[in-house]
Amino acid sequence: MWWLSTKWSQRAEKFRTKRFKSWLDRRVPPAQAIRLSHRNIFIVPTRQGFGFVLILLLILIAGINYQNALAHALAFLMLGLFLVAMLQTHRNLAGLVLSQTVPVEGFVGQKISVAFQVQSDAGRVHDGLSFFWPNARVVQGFGVDRNGTTIYRQTTPEQRGWHAPGRIRLETVYPFGLFRAWSWLDFDCKILSYPKPVPCDHLVSQNDSELGAGRRSSLGTDDVKAVRDFQDGDDQRNIHWRASAKLDRLMVKSYESQLSASQWLRLEAMRELPMADRLGGLVYLIEAASQRGDAFGLDLNGQQLPVASGPGQEREALKRLALFDWPGL
Repeated sequence: MWWLSTKWSQRAEKFRTKRFKSWLDRRVPPAQAIRLSHRNIFIVPTRQGFGFVLILLLILIAGINYQNALAHALAFLMLGLFLVAMLQTHRNLAGLVLSQTVPVEGFVGQKISVAFQVQSDAGRVHDGLSFFWPNARVVQGFGVDRNGTTIYRQTTPEQRGWHAPGRIRLETVYPFGLFRAWSWLDFDCKILSYPKPVPCDHLVSQNDSELGAGRRSSLGTDDVKAVRDFQDGDDQRNIHWRASAKLDRLMVKSYESQLSASQWLRLEAMRELPMADRLGGLVYLIEAASQRGDAFGLDLNGQQLPVASGPGQEREALKRLALFDWPGL
């Protein structure tokens, strides 16, 4: 019957974890900016703190037993120090304001740095702080001066799409190491994870030649197809100054050759590969085209991104690959 007891033990542990998470979500709800106070700071004695209490009790018992005034005085002095340590450790976290508002992007399987801003609304100096995700192996301490600071912590997404790293722990044992104060903070942080680039040389050569041909033809023609708003990464040589002056905003010329079908990166062209490798191969091609400055479009089984170039086009293409959904995936 051991398997039955193990099964019930796992269910009980899952139930306790679920209840604790539900309670924590109510106690410390997700927010982009969190101010630490008595409502979201937890504090307990450390191992050294419990040892300190044990010594205090032994001295107090000895003083009572032998009616020694000096032992009584030492016991009450230690009690006062214990209470002061509790207040100071709690105070070292209270008043901190932490926020995470910068969008975070990266590739699957690679370490991504997330920036957190830490300020002190009381204008105090906070020392001996540790800030880490529960599964992190390296815990680095830091301090916060009156001007605040920015700290970086790393996480590694394992799947493409939106990645939620979860709650992060802030703790301190400062100043005496007798108490540990901490808080579980949820900044509602979402990391956009792009597919990991997968080299596909037999397809790169074909697409490279097509993109290169399209690019060369676009440099050799003045056949203007349309005029559109200027975007980050557009070639300034293509600015349509007459239209820009008339509309009071920058406009650029789109050439007929820039709309060539040879500039499209298509998911269907890699049908012999698994879906994960197909998406990774497109990421590889997008980065290669962006490094050369080539314009390209993206076709994901009919979901199309129009032909363009520049950092904005690269970011939008990678985002679509990260969030691509198709029946059977």
